[in-house]
Amino acid sequence: METRQQYDEYIRHMKEIRVLSTPSLDGIKSAESYSTRLRENFIRIGMIASENRKFLDEILFPLLHCEGRLDEADVTDLDEFCDKLLNAVDLDACDPVITAMVADRLYKDSSDKGAFMKKIRNMDVRMSTVYTLMNITDRLLEYPEIALRYREMGFEMSRYFLLLRRHENFADVEDVECREMILTNSRFASAFYENLTGDREKNKDDLALLEENLALVDDPFYPPLVPDFDWGYYKFRVLSYCAVAADYNNARGFDKEQLALICKRTEQLWDLWHEDPERYAELEEEEYLEILRTRNRFLAGKMPEEQYLREMLSYYEKRRKSDYEMGCIAGNVLVPTEIMCILEGRRLTEADKALLRDFYNNIVNYVFLMPNSGILSYLLEYICRFLHHFIEIPESVHFEDLMLKLLAAMHPPTYVHSRMVAQFTACLCGHLIDMRPELLIGVCDTGSVEEVQRHRDKIIHFAYHAALCHDAGKLFIIDTVFVYGRKLEDMEFGLIKTHPKVGAEILKRYPSTAAYAEVALGHHKWYDNSRGYPEEFDTSKSKVKTIIDIVLCADCLDAATDTIGRSYNRGKTTDEFMEELKEGSGTRYAPWLVDLFLQKDVKADLEFLLKESREINYRNTYHLLKNAHEKTEKQESLGLVMGTDS
Repeated sequence: METRQQYDEYIRHMKEIRVLSTPSLDGIKSAESYSTRLRENFIRIGMIASENRKFLDEILFPLLHCEGRLDEADVTDLDEFCDKLLNAVDLDACDPVITAMVADRLYKDSSDKGAFMKKIRNMDVRMSTVYTLMNITDRLLEYPEIALRYREMGFEMSRYFLLLRRHENFADVEDVECREMILTNSRFASAFYENLTGDREKNKDDLALLEENLALVDDPFYPPLVPDFDWGYYKFRVLSYCAVAADYNNARGFDKEQLALICKRTEQLWDLWHEDPERYAELEEEEYLEILRTRNRFLAGKMPEEQYLREMLSYYEKRRKSDYEMGCIAGNVLVPTEIMCILEGRRLTEADKALLRDFYNNIVNYVFLMPNSGILSYLLEYICRFLHHFIEIPESVHFEDLMLKLLAAMHPPTYVHSRMVAQFTACLCGHLIDMRPELLIGVCDTGSVEEVQRHRDKIIHFAYHAALCHDAGKLFIIDTVFVYGRKLEDMEFGLIKTHPKVGAEILKRYPSTAAYAEVALGHHKWYDNSRGYPEEFDTSKSKVKTIIDIVLCADCLDAATDTIGRSYNRGKTTDEFMEELKEGSGTRYAPWLVDLFLQKDVKADLEFLLKESREINYRNTYHLLKNAHEKTEKQESLGLVMGTDS
């Protein structure tokens, strides 16, 4: 196979893996068929991953890591590969980490060769990949330093393009295409200010840059130098950046004067759209711009709160419930989140609670019905913000339930993994109470062996639900979790390592899950604290140290024995895992676990769970998905009959 074909094959494989790891229900008529399909899919994923690793190790990585300059044939191949990754029809088909590695190598090569025009083109690609990586890491509010690294890279490249855009430099750029890239990327510089919170200086800089970019449209210097440049598109995008700047009830903290300017520019965006609806509808839907217009009017003090809520609710009621265009995702998830931003600051009425329950049910259903078409990464931007503004209703809606349903919808293997770890944990905890109850003193505020035994059910209940929630942080990086097609790069493994802390922080927010936060935080720490993450958390100081040790073991047991939701064919047996347990006894694993696993009744219970529960959990996942589809079909049918959207 020719090298270029191998590049194309890699992209095709990454698309295929996304579909295989979360299959649609098309053609699947039963829970058994769903489980079988997943097992077959992951066998296929394992084969694809092997081919991908061979391509990366033998072709791509040697090129990226070689000393000296690339020959022109390799540059051409890498350029085309990078372009295809960036412009894939399916958003999730873009492999941003690999794309960034290729873009960085091409940029270095063009810089070494002193090829100015080529350097501009390569930096154009780097801007896009860095922005993508910033967006992925921006979801991790507990680790702002990760996103900041990419944000600063974006600012640095932006300064370069802004410098080239100056009159005295711009005319010296001989290539017209490069001039257009300079204009585009200096406009795109505003995107790197997204989601910054509480930084007044950055807010000021952002709006100043937007005003500068807007003024460029009327500057007579540029048009003769870029005769075919689309100034209408340029202006529309600049105004769009301004319109979204105050997302989530002005989370960035713009002052009144700045909000007035944002509102003014949003009105201009609205007017520009209506000057040529046919053209601009391809860029943004009218309904989405109407939402932004209403939100920014409210924030600018031009609309009272109750009117704002009524209008936002009217947009929500008119949303297209099974449409996954970008504007429709905003209608289904952004609007409820904006309303929640208002509600979270006040005492909830019964009407508010009913509204929130409706939001939660509909959002979960919306994610369940998500087509397998590569929109997950974009949807996650909204879902993660929604989760950070989630309002728990103690008597009826708990974060744990919402989190598990979203996991089931976005990545069934992680959902089933959470269920399996919970069942293993409850099993081991129950046996430990019988065998070594003194190890659980302190859990659920117990102070003696007698209290541990007396509160047996309470302790097992706690352990089970803590284990259910142990991977809550993976919701924020779920698109990294299923990078099955190759080995994780350092950046991605760094993201994976954030999930205990991210999960602990989100669990702390809610009364129903706050008690489970330390278990989530510590479930990747070794028994002796010598290894694992997060490094700063010392499990020996935790009252729930024993539960953490059990969940660590249960987590590893499920990962080692899973033959359905993993990209390999054969999992370990309990006997093989027992050897791993012995090898790590006293370091990775608590030493009492070996004795626990040697008990015949413990081994019998675990083997039953391994044989039966995983299949049952996948069947239950199928029914969750199936019920969501049937519910929507029924609602749509009723809506057609009644002439309503309810």
